[in-house]
Amino acid sequence: MSLKRCFFTNHYSPNDTDPRVQKFVRDYQSRYGTVPDALAATGYDAALIMFDAMKRAGSLDGAAICDALAATRNFPGVTGTVTFNQNRDAVKPIIMIGPGTGLAPFRGFLQERAAQKANGTSFGPAMLFFGCRHPDQDYLYGDELKAFAADGIAELHTAFSRTDGPKTYVQNLVAAESERVWSLIEKGAIIYVCGDGGKMEPDVKAALMAIHRERTGGDEAAAARWIDDMGTKNRYVLDVWAGG
Repeated sequence: MSLKRCFFTNHYSPNDTDPRVQKFVRDYQSRYGTVPDALAATGYDAALIMFDAMKRAGSLDGAAICDALAATRNFPGVTGTVTFNQNRDAVKPIIMIGPGTGLAPFRGFLQERAAQKANGTSFGPAMLFFGCRHPDQDYLYGDELKAFAADGIAELHTAFSRTDGPKTYVQNLVAAESERVWSLIEKGAIIYVCGDGGKMEPDVKAALMAIHRERTGGDEAAAARWIDDMGTKNRYVLDVWAGG
């Protein structure tokens, strides 16, 4: 699947008088005819706009996805750009790490895998590490993610940072699942990280480097070389932005 120039945006009220929002709505209407009420009610969430556009196209192929992403190009409040590999091998394992709004591209990955399964196409194992504040407050796609997990589309690991128990973040889950994570890495897994680049991604990288040290007996320098090499080989792929 192609995820090229995917834009993440803030949420805006459908009644917003900001001329940039109004221009976006006009552009979207000229492309697709109308903005559905259900979509407008979300405050024009960029991820939902993409999936609405793909649904209208009736396809999950690269051309439809790129066209859907183009619909968000001029949306105000842009905070990041995805450059995930366009030629991902469906059989190769993937590890997706995307708390909060970082989930957006991975919903596309999961949609693609579900379509592949429905068509009888084989795909490799996948893990999704997702985090938010509270399961009853901002776990917006919880039912959808649980359904994907139940259907064998991906293994789901969730972290919640504002429940009654200890704060848990995606990097904690990566560390807790070190054996499974390392087994997929050894099988050639691509690791995708999307979201906050100020703290989350460095903490995820540290967790992965700790797993490397544990599994190989190497030191910090060896782990740093390993993660850099993973990046060079497009096996540690980032779409991150500075946290607010």
